Amino acid sequence: MVNNRIKFLDGIRFILAFWVVLGHFYTLIGGIKLYRFNPFIENILKMPIVAVFGFMIITGFLMMHNFLIREKIEPTNLKSTFIKFWLRRFFRLYPLYMILIFAAFFSFEYISTLNAKNLYYFTGSNITQWGFVRSTVQPSMADLISHIFLIHGLIPQFHDSILGVTWSLSLEMQFYFIFPFLFMIFFKDRIVQKRRLALLLISCTLLAFISPRLFNLLSTLTVSQNFREPSFISYTMPLFLLGMVMGGVKHKKISPMFLIMSLVLLMPFQIILTNIMIGIILLFLFLDEMKIISPSFLYRLLSSISIALSGKIAEFGANISYSLYLIHTLVISIVLDAVILHESVFNYNKHVIVLVSLIITIVICVCLCYILYTFIERPLIALGKRIISSKLPTATTAIGSLHIIEKV
Repeated sequence: MVNNRIKFLDGIRFILAFWVVLGHFYTLIGGIKLYRFNPFIENILKMPIVAVFGFMIITGFLMMHNFLIREKIEPTNLKSTFIKFWLRRFFRLYPLYMILIFAAFFSFEYISTLNAKNLYYFTGSNITQWGFVRSTVQPSMADLISHIFLIHGLIPQFHDSILGVTWSLSLEMQFYFIFPFLFMIFFKDRIVQKRRLALLLISCTLLAFISPRLFNLLSTLTVSQNFREPSFISYTMPLFLLGMVMGGVKHKKISPMFLIMSLVLLMPFQIILTNIMIGIILLFLFLDEMKIISPSFLYRLLSSISIALSGKIAEFGANISYSLYLIHTLVISIVLDAVILHESVFNYNKHVIVLVSLIITIVICVCLCYILYTFIERPLIALGKRIISSKLPTATTAIGSLHIIEKV
């Protein structure tokens, strides 16, 4: 029996969100242009996108996990189940997202000017560690509209232009839209799985390999902008699928051979850091299954870590991880500017200024995120649940089957 909540993921989600914060903080102070760490730490700080890849895998897992948990009361062949799934995602993500998108849009010139000024203070240049200059031009209304409808991830010039981190939100919405159909067509029936799932995994891997090269070619031929982040679903579908397969295997609904196949197809194309992260998630997810073959001291050690990742602090961190992901770049910019204005207090020592700014950023982010979770996220999630339970039928009052999908 699989528990309704996989608690160790609380700690993993908090760590991943914190990793994104540290990575973006490092970039906004100049990154390697300001300070070099040893190669491993430097790679961690330079690659917060790996943490986002972790969120994608966890998203795929949790969507599959929750779909299977609710399958008896919300049969997956009903229209109402699809609607409930999309409504849950809407009330979980959209309200806070909209607040912060408008905040970022109307403060864009102010924040982007601060970023350029802060970067120049630390490095003597407004060129980032990645070799480009961030735009300080106010985004257009078309840009804002694309963000409101969460389609900006499909448009190269808009995908990361208002609030950079939201490229992944558009990407997740693309996944949420197709997830129920993927489940019905490729995962629901074991016989169908054997015929179709392997083909899906191979096809999506090939598409993920081809997509960046195709878009690079198109941008060269048409002199158009390319995606700076992998915000189009074809780029990252294997990561979401890996999470879905992990969920199916955990519930014993999918053969472990498909998990092995997913890993064989995915991992050769990932950097070492991504593969380490995948290995850690797999290790704790299937820790109980490995008890028999693991040395007792190693199992006890990993169990202790898993318990730590499942505690109250981890639960708190998981609760605020979404708001932390969305607001941290805005807070970093303002805090850095405020501390730099008082540089004389810190004897003009840039490293002290960085440390003080980081501490203040973390404190402010945690406080703000707690407020946002308590007064915006949690009440609206509860509202969504009430709407779903009162307006949509359960299995006993079903409104009809998706016969077309069942026959595909």
